[in-house]
Order: sequence, then C-alpha cells, then structure tokens
Amino acid sequence: MKNNNGLNKGEWSELYAFLHLLKEPNLIIIDENLNIIDNKIFKIVDILLSDKKYHIDSKEIQKITSDDNLIKKYSTEYISENAKTLLNKILNHTKSKGSFKIDEVTPLIDDLLDGKKPKGHSFEKGDLAANVFDSKISAVKNISYNIKSNLGSKATLLNASSNTNFIYRIDNIDDEIMEENNSIVTKTKLLDRSKFLNKSEAKINFVNTESNAFGYNLSLIDSNLHKILADMLLLSYKENEKDIKKLLDIVSKNKDDNLFYKKKMSDFANAVTFGMRAGKKWNGINEVNGGIILVTEKGEIYLLDLIYFKEIVDKYLIDNIKFDSPSFSRYKMFEIYKQDGQYFFKLNLQVRFK
Repeated sequence: MKNNNGLNKGEWSELYAFLHLLKEPNLIIIDENLNIIDNKIFKIVDILLSDKKYHIDSKEIQKITSDDNLIKKYSTEYISENAKTLLNKILNHTKSKGSFKIDEVTPLIDDLLDGKKPKGHSFEKGDLAANVFDSKISAVKNISYNIKSNLGSKATLLNASSNTNFIYRIDNIDDEIMEENNSIVTKTKLLDRSKFLNKSEAKINFVNTESNAFGYNLSLIDSNLHKILADMLLLSYKENEKDIKKLLDIVSKNKDDNLFYKKKMSDFANAVTFGMRAGKKWNGINEVNGGIILVTEKGEIYLLDLIYFKEIVDKYLIDNIKFDSPSFSRYKMFEIYKQDGQYFFKLNLQVRFK
C-alpha cells in the first residue's frame, strides 16, 4: 500500500463501500428516514477508478484496462471475505479520527487497486463513479456518487476557509464597546460576544461575502441566498443553535416562510454536496449526478438517489446537516475591527453532517 501511515475511517469506509458494491451491485434506494424504497431500479455493471474499471460478473470481478484489456479476475467470494474483514476492523477501531493500518487487507489493496485509494479522478466532488444499468429506461448510464459514512467522524459538506467568511457592519457602537467585546476570551467567547453585542444594542447588518467567487456562486443558486445564510449564521450564535432544521423553524414566521427558507437551504445543501466549491466560480452544474452512497453505523449500504428521488435527498440533507464553529484563532469571528470610521466583524460558514 502506497500510504504507509494507513487511512482514516472515512477513507477505509470508501474502500469498504467499493468492495461491498462489487459483491452486491444492486443499489438499495432509501427515503430520508432510511426506509427501503426499491432495490431493482439500479444495478452496477462497472466501477470506474482512475485508468481502470472493475466489471461485475455473476461470480467474479474482472479488472480491466481503459482500453478493455483484461488484467486479472477475482472471485466474488474473495472480495466478500475482504469486505467482511475490513468492516470488522473499522467497527473495532475505537478512535474516530486519525489514520490507522489494516494489514489484513493490504494484499488486496496492492493487487486489486495497485496500492491506491479507491477514488477516481474524473469526478472531483464524487467518491465513486460507475456504469449503472437503469431498469426504468433499460440502458447503462455513467453515474457518479458521493460516499457518506457513519462509521467515523461526521463528514463536512462545506469546509471552513477564508472563502466562506461573511462580513457584517456594526452600527450604534463606539471604540469602548469594540475593545470590551474583543476582550471577551471565555471558553464560550463566540456566544458571549454575541450576547454582549445584543445587550449593547448594537445594530448588525450583513455587508457581503469576503470571497467574490463564493458570493457569485451563492447568487447563482438564488439572488438572496447570501443574505439568508448570513442571517441564519448570525442567528445560530444568538440562539445557540446549530441545527439547520431548527434554525429554519426559528427564522420562519409562518408555514409559507418555512417552505421558502427550506427550499433555499435545500438548493444550497444540494449545491455544496454535489458540485459547488466556495473558492472557485461555479457553472451551476453538479459534478455528482447519482446521489449519496450511505454507509450506516453497522456497515449497511444504501443509496439516496438523486435521479428519481431528488426531493428525498433534499429532505435528508435538511434533516441531517448543521452549522459548525471553525477555529476562532484562525478566523477571528466576532472580532470587531475598524475601517474608514466604521465597525465590522466576520463570521465563518462551515457546514457538516450532524
């Protein structure tokens, strides 16, 4: 294996999903509550990794070059045994973070995957690409998927960076309030600074995103999305609530409001899951077109299908994501600064599964 330090749980989970789907290629579609909807619509024909594909036959897996030359055959039983071993090792590894080795499957990785991680290069946002038979149209389609694993740490949908900073202007304060605010360094300083500014009757207004590319991408989804996200992000500290679904209930005045905000947040969650990056201008087209391969805590593997059941994927995302608080020392959130006689601070947006 080329990475001598091993892999983290998320990476091991991707390998497990790859092996599991080689031996059980019928995709099991579920709803947002993990209830099974169907297991006959989609069947994987080939899994595509880098310059090779893995063709699934009834009793064997064929490793084939990009120009369709057979490299080697593997029995489905051999793949299944390694998948079981890998799952047991993942489940028995108690630490959720950090890399670790699993020597028992190293020979398989070196042989089947040429010592590489099981992730193709064609779909940057996707974790797995495959040729899939769609029984609804009786045709094989090239489909890409994200893999979300519940075997390790909760996955991040939108990583914190300078690109995800939101800038706010503060009115009705002076230098004394600025200094007192910035001197709050308690363990809960973000919440405490928010409370202090509220108590000081500061007037806070969203100005813009720090990144022009991120602002453009949000406007591409909806012209008001940057303002909606900024308001919800600020509210998450005021109310000490990170759960997206609960924040939507707080910000909504009525059912129509709730429906409106849910739609905007669903579109945002869909974009950051399947196509958009904060620091790069987006064309509005998702790179991942198949949905989410979900690995449960017990190692069951299901599909949240984006092709025929997009509304279910949207519901799942809204029900299962939250805002996160990234590093204060790196992003200086609620740290008031003065510029051209006006007062400002920044909040950083990070979104992860809960």
